[in-house]
Amino acid sequence: PDDSRVDGAAAAGGEGAPDRTAYESDVARRLLGECGAVLVGITNMDEFGMGSLGVNNGVSLEWDGAGDARRRRRPPTYNPLPWLEMISRWGVPGQFDSWSDDEISEYLVGRVMSSTADNPHGMSDDSLARLLEEVEYWHGSDSPGRTGGRPGGAESPLISPGGSSSGAAVAVSHGSSLLSVGTDTGGSIRLPSAWTSTVGLKPTYGSISRYGVVGYASSLDTVGYIAPTAECARIAWDCLRPDLGGERSNRWRPGSSRDATSRIYHAGASERRVHGKGGDSDYKVGIPSAFSIEELPPEIGEAWSATAKRLEEGGVTIIPIPESRLPSEWIKLSLAAYYVLACAEASSNLSRYDGVRYGLELDPDQHADGDSDMTPLERRISATRVLGFGDEVQRRVLAGTSVLSSDRFHTHYEAAATVRAMVSRSMEGVLGSAGDRVDALLVPTCVSFPPAVYPGSDGGGVVEVDATQAFANDLMTVPVSLGGFPSVSIPASHEAGKSREPIGMQLVGGRGAEDSLLKLAEVLS
Repeated sequence: PDDSRVDGAAAAGGEGAPDRTAYESDVARRLLGECGAVLVGITNMDEFGMGSLGVNNGVSLEWDGAGDARRRRRPPTYNPLPWLEMISRWGVPGQFDSWSDDEISEYLVGRVMSSTADNPHGMSDDSLARLLEEVEYWHGSDSPGRTGGRPGGAESPLISPGGSSSGAAVAVSHGSSLLSVGTDTGGSIRLPSAWTSTVGLKPTYGSISRYGVVGYASSLDTVGYIAPTAECARIAWDCLRPDLGGERSNRWRPGSSRDATSRIYHAGASERRVHGKGGDSDYKVGIPSAFSIEELPPEIGEAWSATAKRLEEGGVTIIPIPESRLPSEWIKLSLAAYYVLACAEASSNLSRYDGVRYGLELDPDQHADGDSDMTPLERRISATRVLGFGDEVQRRVLAGTSVLSSDRFHTHYEAAATVRAMVSRSMEGVLGSAGDRVDALLVPTCVSFPPAVYPGSDGGGVVEVDATQAFANDLMTVPVSLGGFPSVSIPASHEAGKSREPIGMQLVGGRGAEDSLLKLAEVLS
C-alpha cells in the first residue's frame, strides 16, 4: 500500500510526504527479494491509514498564477463487486451448463490470455463498450450519484470497499493481484476484506516488521495482507512468518528485521507453529455472547450462525463463551479506548510534519492561517498541516493533542490504557489450548454493509455516513487490535432479498496462532 515503502517509490502518506525514498520496507524486501514476488503496483489507501470507507485519500494542491494553493481532494476508491456482478450478468445464461471442467478452464484461460491493460477481463468488444458506458454514466455530471436520484429504482454500483487498505482489497477482489500488502491498526485490513469478499490476515502484533511503514499508531500498527482465498493466504504466511531460529527460540535471527517491535516474537508462538493440531476435529472454536450486540443486522447474525454450523459440519467443536468469561462491558468500551489511544499516538507520530524535516515547502507568510502573533516556525507548521493534511487527519491529530493535554491525560488517556489492558486480559482468558480455553473465536468482521459513494464536486467521494458512524465500523475489530491478537477475515455471503450483500466473518486466535486460524479458514473455503 501507499504507507509501505518500496525502494525508490514515492511515499503518499499525505501531500507533505517526501517525493521519493532511499530505502524499502522490510516486508517489501522479503517479498521481492526472498519470496520471488513480482511488484505490479502500489495501491491506494485512506491518508495515513485514517478512515474506514476509502474516501479519505488525502489532498493534492493546485496553484494559481499568483502562487496561491487550493486544496483538492483525491478521488475515492470504489468497490469492484457490483461491476464484476454486472459483467457476469452479461454472459450467456447457462452457457457453461453443457461444458466439461476442461472446456470451462480453457475458456477462462483464454479470457485471461486475451486481456490487456485496457481490458483486464478479456471481454468482448460489445461488453467492454457497454461497461464503459455504465462507468461514464455513473461518474458523469448528471448521474444519479451526483443528483441523488435513482433511475427506475436502480441501485448505484458505486459503493465503498472499506478502509483504510481499500486499494489493496480492490486489487485482489478485482483480480489484479494474488496478494496485496496492507496495514491493520484497528481493522484496516479486515473491514475491506469483508466488504470485497476477500481473505484478510492481521497477524500477531510485531510478527512482521514495520520498518519502512509510515507510522499512524505505533502500538497498534500491524503489517498484514489480503488474498483471494484462504489457501493463498496460507502460502503467503509460509513466506512471511517470523524466521525463528529454533523450535523453542522466540527471537528473530540477527539482522532479519530493523523494527524493534519485531525483534521479540511472542512466547509460545513457535511451539504452536511447530506442534500444530492433528485434524480439524481437534479444534475448539468459541462463539462469544459479548459480540452479540443490538446494532448487529439480522442478515449478519444469520451468516454468523451459518458459519458456525459449517465449522461444526467440518468437525470443529463449537463452544459458547458466556458473559461471565468474556464480559461485554470491556468489549463495548474498547471502541472509545481505541480512538483515544490511536489519536494520541497519531498526534505524536505526525508531529514530524513541520515543514522543516517533513512537509510542504511553502511560504509561511503567504499560506499560514491563524494568529498573526505566531512565530515564523509556528506559521510554517500551520501552513504545512492546513494545506497538506486532509480533514480526517486534522480531526484525529487535534483529538489526540487534546487527550494528551495535562487536564485530560489522566481522565482520558490513562482510562483508555486501563480498558485496553482489561480487554487483552479478558480475551487471553478464553484463548489458548489449555483447559477450557478455545483455539479461536468466531465473530462478525463488521456490523454494517458498504454504503454508496457519490462522486463529489471537489474531486473526492461523498458518503451518507457521518464520522461517528464510520468509527462504529471498527466495533468488532478493535478489541482484537488492542490485545495484539491475530485475526483472519473470510467471506460469508448471505442472500438478503434480491441482492447479495458482502459479509465477512473473522476468526481470532491467541498470539502466534496464525497457522491454526488459516487452517480453520480453509475449512470454510
